[in-house]
Amino acid sequence: MQPYLNTARRFRWLLATILILVWGVGLVSAWLEYASTYESEATIWVVRVAPALSVTDPDDPNIALITTAAAQQAEVLKQFLETRSFLNDVVMRTTLREELQAATDQRKYLDDIQKHFTVETLGTSLIRVSFTSDDPRLPPELIKAALTVRTERLEQARLASAAALSTLYQRQLEFEERRALEAQQALDQFNQSHSAPLSDVDEHRQGQLRLTLDYAVVRVGDLRARIERSQLAPALLEVSGIEFQVVDEPLVATTPSGGERSAVLIGAVALIAGAGLAALLILVATLLGERVIRPAEVGGAVTHGRVAQRT
Repeated sequence: MQPYLNTARRFRWLLATILILVWGVGLVSAWLEYASTYESEATIWVVRVAPALSVTDPDDPNIALITTAAAQQAEVLKQFLETRSFLNDVVMRTTLREELQAATDQRKYLDDIQKHFTVETLGTSLIRVSFTSDDPRLPPELIKAALTVRTERLEQARLASAAALSTLYQRQLEFEERRALEAQQALDQFNQSHSAPLSDVDEHRQGQLRLTLDYAVVRVGDLRARIERSQLAPALLEVSGIEFQVVDEPLVATTPSGGERSAVLIGAVALIAGAGLAALLILVATLLGERVIRPAEVGGAVTHGRVAQRT
């Protein structure tokens, strides 16, 4: 341990210079990162879990897993922000549109935008969306654009799902209407070919035909009701807005915020790097010094021995 302390004393001014430079640059960079970062956030209240977005068990798709409304919508928004098409639509609705169009690498530009978004849950029904930037006007603009594009994307998906379901119900309705028509024709033919009084066998047969017709009519009515509900549900959700409500709108930040984590990280890296460089310098200087001193000591001892022998 003593050789390392001696080396540190010999190179104390060089070590001090290294520490001042590395730590000073790091701390200044951390302060600039904190002072030039502005964050805005929006708080959203999610009232209900959307059945169309429910999570299912991969082993059994028929069993839905329990998930909160906030966790569901937060995960949906996170996945949207992972796609370039979604980010492109968001940026094209803001003042960054010209920068995106002029960027030589649009993918890298969108990836940088994505890194500044943060989506987190605050409870079972609340989520928070935040964005950081060096321009205080950009975060509210980008957050509002992201929420707008998200609503449009989900509405398009909901309408497409409703249209597909309506088409399926329509085909089933056509099939059931044919069955009801065939059942009505079979009953009419039976009534025309059998006059009263009917035998027990004929009455039983007539009852079966009427039961088949009644079932077909009920089935047709049920399918028509399902078609109406599938077409009406998306419109009701869109008008009522009960699924996704912005409680706190994003505002323009007047003071720096949101850069604490980055500033702490930069400062910590600078402190560790400065200490590491100083320790490395002490280690290398000590080892090199020992390699130079030891051969000299050995040579001196040999020379002294030879002189003693001659004497």
